[in-house]
Amino acid sequence: MFCLLILTLMAPMLSSCFTGVEGTKKISLSKDDRKAILPSDEELFFRTVSGEALEKWEHKRPFIAADNKTLLIFEQQGLPTDPETAAVAGKTFLFEGVESRMTLDGGQDAVLVFSSGNDIFRYNTGKSVDEAPKNVKSDEIPMMIDLKMIESARKLLVGKKLWTRSPLWYDGNGNRIPGKKYVPVTISDVRPGSLVFPIKVRFADENGNDVWAFMNFGNSGKESRSFSNIFYLSDIRKKFPAIEDDVWQLICSSKVRTGMTKDECRLALGNPQEVDSGHDYTQTLDLWHYSDGAVLWFEDGILTRFRK
Repeated sequence: MFCLLILTLMAPMLSSCFTGVEGTKKISLSKDDRKAILPSDEELFFRTVSGEALEKWEHKRPFIAADNKTLLIFEQQGLPTDPETAAVAGKTFLFEGVESRMTLDGGQDAVLVFSSGNDIFRYNTGKSVDEAPKNVKSDEIPMMIDLKMIESARKLLVGKKLWTRSPLWYDGNGNRIPGKKYVPVTISDVRPGSLVFPIKVRFADENGNDVWAFMNFGNSGKESRSFSNIFYLSDIRKKFPAIEDDVWQLICSSKVRTGMTKDECRLALGNPQEVDSGHDYTQTLDLWHYSDGAVLWFEDGILTRFRK
């Protein structure tokens, strides 16, 4: 009887809660919000360069060892060479097929078999023979670079005119050199990269010198070195016709000067890591801090001084 009384007293409140939820207005994304979460043109352009599932691998599919330590991923039993001393970086490994390996719980793991010269190497995927065909991807084998993906990138990029988005440029020896943003370049070559950045592309700077940019295969803008974070498909300069030419040249070189606006400084240096805002009796004051130690002072949105 007591429980029934409690439920009777609570019924109006429960009804009120449910009615409130059901009556809540549906929130729709604005046109700008929807556009912001859609893939960029650059992401769509490069999406064909992606890893393939094991079930699509052809016999003798080539991979490149990205590092001398690549041998450490293979089963040690029967390994033909000492993993700690073998210089395998840059060598080609050919996919030969899949074997099964009994697990402690009685299951069957899929083991990938590769050859290099006369030697055979086995990599245990850690996935069952049933899961592996769809869940093992060619861009996910540790310390190995899928040459078929490199070839796809080469066909897509060589001869293509692009605009740089990153000033992280390198010479042929992998040494960092001064780079520029937002300048037009034409891709002349695509090759396997390194353990960290498995793909590298070549183009010429304004003086005709060869320049290399290192990339990840990842197609998402969230990847720090994805194609969409390294290049633009079109000239971004056209979006900022009000910016004077001399200021734009500074922006391309990742430089700032007093009198620049916040938007111009953001184009030059990127988004700040931290922002302090305030005001006095006559103006708003902003202080931008960057991870490399640069600090920018703004008064009413105009750069008045900076430290780099």
